[in-house]
Amino acid sequence: MSEAGPSLRDRARFAKLARFAADIATTVGDAIAVEDTAIVTRKRGRANFATAADHAAERTILERLAAHDAGVPVLTEESPRKDLARAERLWVVDPIDGTLNFSRGLPFYCVLIGYVEEGRVRAAAVHAPRTGETFLASEGAGATRNRIRIKVSSVVKPSEAFAVASLRFAETAKPGSRFAILNATCARLRVIGSAGLEIAYVAMGRLDLFVHSALSPWDIAAASLVAREAGAAVLSLKTGGDATWNERQVVIGNPTLARETMKLLLKPRM
Repeated sequence: MSEAGPSLRDRARFAKLARFAADIATTVGDAIAVEDTAIVTRKRGRANFATAADHAAERTILERLAAHDAGVPVLTEESPRKDLARAERLWVVDPIDGTLNFSRGLPFYCVLIGYVEEGRVRAAAVHAPRTGETFLASEGAGATRNRIRIKVSSVVKPSEAFAVASLRFAETAKPGSRFAILNATCARLRVIGSAGLEIAYVAMGRLDLFVHSALSPWDIAAASLVAREAGAAVLSLKTGGDATWNERQVVIGNPTLARETMKLLLKPRM
């Protein structure tokens, strides 16, 4: 595929894959048992675990993807294989993004399914079962929420931005840290607890800016395409350039706001 963008044939193929991903995400997400919150797996980090529902949702998604095309590997949060990141074709899945919210009965969690081909996300679905929202995107075709086209907000100044930021815990109390800079600059700063939903909310203009310093591939892959297709820039917080599909540190917002935020955060810190 050329740098100019996918061919018409590929665009149609990616759109079909996005609809397929959305069908799985919706079916699986709506079937998640809200009471199935028993902790099955504990992982590194604070309050980082998987519930019975996470594992059940993952199993169903893997079965559906394998039935569609067993030749495409799947990178998923609850059974990750780092070597898969280099595959030519790849599904990237988070069965429940926002597990802590889910386990406490908070409605802000979602199912994330992205399709990566030749190192780029080509199709994506984000489904939030408790809020009844499905975000869908495919390369070159734009992004939608519940089948209605969405776009990022027009806010261009960080001082006017309604932002979400998830940065390292140590930064919250460190003078001159990125968290301190954002907290002192942005109109409002929030953490919702689901990176996928936060990015989707930026894509539809509900939020203006997303900043994160510790993402996993399944957090960013699907949602980043929704944001890009809605007009957002997805920039690497490490390099300032366009972020890769599995970038850990990103700034996301409309291009002007994202660039202005990068300038703010990349300034030498005392």
